[in-house]
Amino acid sequence: MTGSMTLYIAIAIVTGALGAIHVPINGALGARIQSTAVATFTFYGVAFLIIAAVTLLTSERESLRQLGRVPLWLYVVPGIISVVVVASGTFLMPRLGAVNVFVITVFAQTVVRIVISRFGWLASPVDPINVPKLAGAALVAAGAVLVVRS
Repeated sequence: MTGSMTLYIAIAIVTGALGAIHVPINGALGARIQSTAVATFTFYGVAFLIIAAVTLLTSERESLRQLGRVPLWLYVVPGIISVVVVASGTFLMPRLGAVNVFVITVFAQTVVRIVISRFGWLASPVDPINVPKLAGAALVAAGAVLVVRS
């Protein structure tokens, strides 16, 4: 394994861990204030302020101009999906628990990403479906069932 591949895997592990932490925190906020919408708004408000500062301080202006040259759906749809994902996690966390929400979403992400990779959709490299990949997805599904039912 190359040094850059090791770095990429380490980044994926850290961001996965952060993802496992941020959803329960937002769920706790939503439960404490009794509002999924306000918790989600707060999440995105803080995130917006941080990414706005980072973008304005580090990005080339041409990148911002490029937004006018790409199809609207390329930036509107991910924003909508992100709000639905965070709001759903905020709503579900106090109802299903952190582990259950996590394993169910990991299972769903595994299946959808296998299909996306199979066809090379959304600028993903084509990655054919094979028996080991299907076996891995089945194990993820079985693990989700075991975790949720226990």
